[in-house]
Amino acid sequence: MSWIPAARSSRWCVLAGASSLLLSILLWMIRFVVLGQPFNGTLAFRFMLLAIILSVFFGFTGWLGTRKLWLCSNIGVVAGLVLMAIYSRDATGWEDLISFVIFLEAVAAGFVVGLVVEGIFLILRLTKKE
Repeated sequence: MSWIPAARSSRWCVLAGASSLLLSILLWMIRFVVLGQPFNGTLAFRFMLLAIILSVFFGFTGWLGTRKLWLCSNIGVVAGLVLMAIYSRDATGWEDLISFVIFLEAVAAGFVVGLVVEGIFLILRLTKKE
C-alpha cells in the first residue's frame, strides 16, 4: 500500500478533491445518463455535496493514519456505484430510490469493514509490543 499517502501528508487534500470530483461525475452519470432522467441542478448539487462529504470524511480518516479504513471505504463506494448502476436499470420510480439506498448501504458496509480491519491490525500491533 505504498501508493496510499502517509499519515498527515498534504497529498490527502489532493486525493479528497480528486475523489470528490470523480464521485460527483459518476453519481451524475448514473442518475442522468443511466437512468435517463432530465438534468436537475438541485439534484446534481445534492449529489455533489454527498460526494464532497464522503470524500472529505474518508480523506480525513486517511490523513489521521487509518489507511486501511480509507481503502475499504473507497472499495465500498466503488461497489455501491456498481450496484447503484445495476439496480437503476429500467427504473420506474422506486427502483432509483432503492438503488441509492443500496449505494449508501455499500458505502456503510465498506466503512464498517474498514473499521474491523483497522481494529484487527491495532490489536496485532499492541500484542506484538508486549
